[in-house]
Amino acid sequence: AADLGKRTHKDLPADAADRSLARLARLDGSTGGEYAQDVANDLRAAMQQHAGVFRTQAMLNEGVSQIAAIEARVKNITLKDKSRVFNTARIEALEVENLIEAAKATIVSAAARTESRGAHTVNDYGDTPAHPNGRNDEQWMKHTLWYSEGNRLDYKPVNLKPLTVESIPPKVRTF
Repeated sequence: AADLGKRTHKDLPADAADRSLARLARLDGSTGGEYAQDVANDLRAAMQQHAGVFRTQAMLNEGVSQIAAIEARVKNITLKDKSRVFNTARIEALEVENLIEAAKATIVSAAARTESRGAHTVNDYGDTPAHPNGRNDEQWMKHTLWYSEGNRLDYKPVNLKPLTVESIPPKVRTF
């Protein structure tokens, strides 16, 4: 605890705030387009309809298309109120820009994972002798990673041999 006051931090790069300021400037300069609230409502509806608890592969694939269309709309959000004090419309516009990234990561990852596992239950991938409860450990015992730059997925293996705790072997969950 005594070392806390002695810690130093590296200086931030001169351009550290540029991306954030550019987002604000784009909103301030907007002259036409849609309101954030309308886009946010459609985003919520699309995710609830296509990435909810009960899923099919077709629903997920359609959801990927809908989210891509909504993403194009996010880029055209406009602010009617350009004030800089207590502007909830500005906050909502920024939130929608963040939410579309989370929505893309969720729906694209879910559509790519052609199995059922845990809370990701897809009716098309049900219980078979080869894949109990729809799990396909041979192909899908891995973590899914989303990269916003390039809108791409990647994967990394699951660590089945942790260093500090006893390993728990994979098994079918029953609730």
